[in-house]
Amino acid sequence: MDFDKLYQDNFLKVQQFCQKWTDDADDAKDIAQESFIELMRREKDDDLLVNSLSWVYRVAYNRCINRYKYRKRFVYNLVNDFNSSYSYDEGLNRERLVRVRKAMQRLNHKERALVTLYKLGFSYRDMAEVVEMNPTSVGKTLTRAIDKLAKWVVH
Repeated sequence: MDFDKLYQDNFLKVQQFCQKWTDDADDAKDIAQESFIELMRREKDDDLLVNSLSWVYRVAYNRCINRYKYRKRFVYNLVNDFNSSYSYDEGLNRERLVRVRKAMQRLNHKERALVTLYKLGFSYRDMAEVVEMNPTSVGKTLTRAIDKLAKWVVH
């Protein structure tokens, strides 16, 4: 495995995945870096990984869940209030964005990860590996999560 190429090609994608969980660019960058460092450590220990990139996402996913649980328990996090100095169309888009963010927060961890990974273009097999679930369950779980989001955003 060419670690440098894997890192260069995928670091920003892993960071974006993490930022959707943390809503904090610095935390997302730290988690992405820590995930790649873990991969480097495994490589030095000669642990063979079938899909290194999925493994990195799984580590990032677990760290994001831990961060999310910590913040939910110890930090009250408000959705940003927006300035009233924007046009009507911008206001509608911002309101919809707030509704989508709130709806994503209502999903459970696996559903949230699946929706995010789907948006990033992951295959069902790779999504299953990241969230540690049966690949045959990914499609149904993802569909249910998307249906929930649609319902919550509309209402």
